[in-house]
Parts: sequence; structure tokens; C-alpha cells
Amino acid sequence: MAFKLDDTERHSSLWRKLAEHYQQRLALLRAKNDGDLDEARTARIRGQIAEVKQFLDLAEPGPTTGAVDRPGNR
Repeated sequence: MAFKLDDTERHSSLWRKLAEHYQQRLALLRAKNDGDLDEARTARIRGQIAEVKQFLDLAEPGPTTGAVDRPGNR
């Protein structure tokens, strides 16, 4: 069973602050990833994007969706 936040945790002021911070971080990482980067840097940023998405997914009800960055999902 995957770790998920319950309704109380999902609606807490702490989670809202964390989610806002990580949404901004995700946008920054995606912007960096759109730049002209070498293969290693691109892989590192994609890994960071996956971690941020996995963190944000904690608030989604049901099973985790995974952190796969699919075309059109950026």
C-alpha cells in the first residue's frame, strides 16, 4: 500500500504551503529542462521533476500514478 495523505492532512495549511512551493519548483525545473542541456544535465533534471511529482502525488486520492513525465504532461 502506498503512502498517501488523509483528508485532514491534504487540507492542512502546511500541506498547502508545501504544495505551492513544490508547484513553483516543478515549473522552474520544467523551464530548465526546456533549455539546451547536455544529456547528463537533462537526465538529472528529469529525475528531479519525477521526485517533485511523486511528492505532490501524495495528496491525490487512490493509488499513486507514478512520476513518469509523459509528453503533454509537462
